[in-house]
Amino acid sequence: MPFQESAARETRPRGPTIGARWPLLLALAVLTGACSLLAESALSDKPSEGGTDAASTGGGCAPDCPEGACCGGTCVALGNDRENCGACGNACGDGESCCGGSCTNVLNDPSHCGACGAPCMHTLCVGGHCSSECVFGFDNCDGNVVTNGCEIDLTSDPQRCGGCSLRCASGAICRAGKCGCAPPLLDCDDLYDTGCEIDGSSDPANCGGCGITCGPNMTCQAGVCGCDPGYADCNGSPDDGCEATLGTEADCRSCGDACASGMICDRGGGCTCAGGRLDCDGAPGCESVALDPANCGACDARCTPEKPYCDGGACTAACAEGLATCGNSCVDTQVSPFHCGACGVAAGPHQRCDRGELVCDEGFADCDPAAPGCESDLARNPQHCGGCGVACKPGAVCVSGACACGGLTPHDCGTACRACCSDEDCSDGDGCTTDVCADDGATCRSTGCADGEKCCSLVACRQCCTSDDCGGGEICSGGACIPPCAGGLVACEGACVSLTSTDHCGACGNACLSGRDCRGGECTPAWAPMAKLGAPASRQMAAATWIGNALFVWGGRTMAGDVDDGALYDPARDTWSPLGQLGAPSRRVLAAAAWTGSGVIVWGGGSFASLLGLSTGGVYDPAARTWRAMSTTNAPLARRMPIAVWTGTRLLIWGGSAGGAPVAGGGLYNPVADTWTPIASAGAAPARDGVAWAWSGTELYLFGGRAGGGTTNEGFAYNPTTDVWRSLPAADAPSARADAFAVWMGDRLLVWGGQDEQGNARKGGAIYDPAADAWRGMDDKGAPSDRSRAERRTGWTGWTGARALIAGGRNGVTLRQDGKLYDPMAGWGATMSAAGKQHGFGVGVWTGTELILWSGLEGTALVPDGERFRP
Repeated sequence: MPFQESAARETRPRGPTIGARWPLLLALAVLTGACSLLAESALSDKPSEGGTDAASTGGGCAPDCPEGACCGGTCVALGNDRENCGACGNACGDGESCCGGSCTNVLNDPSHCGACGAPCMHTLCVGGHCSSECVFGFDNCDGNVVTNGCEIDLTSDPQRCGGCSLRCASGAICRAGKCGCAPPLLDCDDLYDTGCEIDGSSDPANCGGCGITCGPNMTCQAGVCGCDPGYADCNGSPDDGCEATLGTEADCRSCGDACASGMICDRGGGCTCAGGRLDCDGAPGCESVALDPANCGACDARCTPEKPYCDGGACTAACAEGLATCGNSCVDTQVSPFHCGACGVAAGPHQRCDRGELVCDEGFADCDPAAPGCESDLARNPQHCGGCGVACKPGAVCVSGACACGGLTPHDCGTACRACCSDEDCSDGDGCTTDVCADDGATCRSTGCADGEKCCSLVACRQCCTSDDCGGGEICSGGACIPPCAGGLVACEGACVSLTSTDHCGACGNACLSGRDCRGGECTPAWAPMAKLGAPASRQMAAATWIGNALFVWGGRTMAGDVDDGALYDPARDTWSPLGQLGAPSRRVLAAAAWTGSGVIVWGGGSFASLLGLSTGGVYDPAARTWRAMSTTNAPLARRMPIAVWTGTRLLIWGGSAGGAPVAGGGLYNPVADTWTPIASAGAAPARDGVAWAWSGTELYLFGGRAGGGTTNEGFAYNPTTDVWRSLPAADAPSARADAFAVWMGDRLLVWGGQDEQGNARKGGAIYDPAADAWRGMDDKGAPSDRSRAERRTGWTGWTGARALIAGGRNGVTLRQDGKLYDPMAGWGATMSAAGKQHGFGVGVWTGTELILWSGLEGTALVPDGERFRP
């Protein structure tokens, strides 16, 4: 162990021994003490202010003695002095050592096991030796406790959250050993493949939580349902949402702001007197009529016997031509609400006089002839919704003249709106509950794990989550309690396996896949060929992506021209299977592809014979082997080679080219609703080509590229959840460049290589830390040769979980076929040997463990070859 080696190499004294020099040292000490006493007597005429404290910095310590380390006149190492551990006079107890300024027992301290500075790798320290038992919160998931200890943090690792076999769904995070969606994302369908598929900040059907439905006339903003402008929730019922239309006599400026008799609502000023009405008594409402001779056109303006008639504005001796005499009032029966068409015919509620006939106000109807006026509110009345006799189905409400399912009955089940139509409508995103639709759709009911089972990380019900849940000396593996494995075997997913097998080579679950053997705990050879039998025709510029267990390839250009076919490649079996073509998008090259967890979205691209782009695409279902078209409403502008990433709930499209020029902007596509939403333009990255990009899981990072005739070192990050752009700092950023490599390394962004403004390939780069919002340089010792990427032509990247892969690329006209691995802790290391072919404009996809290269150009000729590299 390191501490033993340190002890063995302790420096031996040179020259005379201490014993031989003792008389000389004693004489010097006596002389030195005498001189000190004489000097103190001569120079001091008062008592020492420092006293005689043993911790004083005086007493013979050299000036360079660290502050606080002069103890009793001796400069000590506070980090390892047992009598002065961390501070003068702080003595360690019996059996304790001073390690790093703290007293500890090296017999059981995992941070200092057996000696100071000898840590255990998340295992317990027993008797001064690291044991095979993990400390709380960590587990030995790869079976290599000797090599790397208990390597997995079960409290924060989304791949093994709360247990080695408990992987959080796409987009989920691990907190305190439980899977959960990063706010505001939600998992409402309880399907692992779709992950956190809902944006709870804006989804009106799951606003702030699964199943929280915003009612009619409501919008979900920041996870809270709120009324749309011009509407209000005046009855307090969540079922009909914001049912009240503001600006009416019943709710003028707010709920309950009702206009009194004779008044109308003016949206700007509130309630005011209706035409021909006056408020003469000061009480609420406008009780007086301007045609009244007692208040002719104004309060208390009385007509005289000489001019007994009132025309609404002034007293007159006789009514003018065209006005009818109704009592002492001169009336236009074409518009008067008091004498409509004839004297004494008054308008009722929600009625007005139009050309001598009583008509209903907009949005109201006379559906009950026995009731006065137009009594039915067609915008709200579920029995007369939008028209007399138009009744809404049970459970529905009438909103703005249309029937809609209410907030408490949000699901349209055909004959009625109900709380649920099927069990799927009741999913709460908790993998440990069984959710069913009960009582004929009236309610959802959930039941938890069965007796004897435990809820593990909200992912699934298991017999055990950790070994603490097992008894009788058994251990937990794959959610099941099993006996400890015999010598040479390790527990893996509920079984005892050998780490020399091709399915668990060197670590649990580390499958070598086809074409490799396991030797010495490593899969070999690094490169494995791909089968040609059953493969699609050789092609270039195809759309490709990894779908979790297979490589998806579609479209591109073969020797026969542009195509609309493709295939899936299974590296575990080294087999190809054709894609279904029913409903596939039109033939094209340079389209983008992304895996959602349940389907592949293909979008954009264009014809090989043209520089123009397309704004169409399709969604492929591998299970059903069918395609469906995507909506083009609000889709981004047509483009080729767009950047496409799956955010967990949406397809994010940005950039690309059209007509030979770069295109800016993009959009977010919701495959569930089949809708597009434009992304924000404020603070957005400008149009550019040759941009380096990487997806972090929450943000799309863009760096460099060509803009305005030159290269740039500007960087941007876009968050699709908040729809906000931000600029990356310029300080210590890589120099201006285009076509650089970019890799997201778990928590940091690596940018390396590229081309300068003159087109010269270069090396060098930097690492961006979003937590600190800062760049730092990187050592290029052992880096790959100068090179740059060429989008969709050459240059591939990957992240193994510990190392970044930089592969391929070009230097001038020379295409590189080799690569290097970069360790954030140790720098550039292992080399990727050269691929067998150039694969120019071919398929290049990182699977998480392998780089798959297939077809493309070797020089100017299409090749059918494929190969897989495993670091």
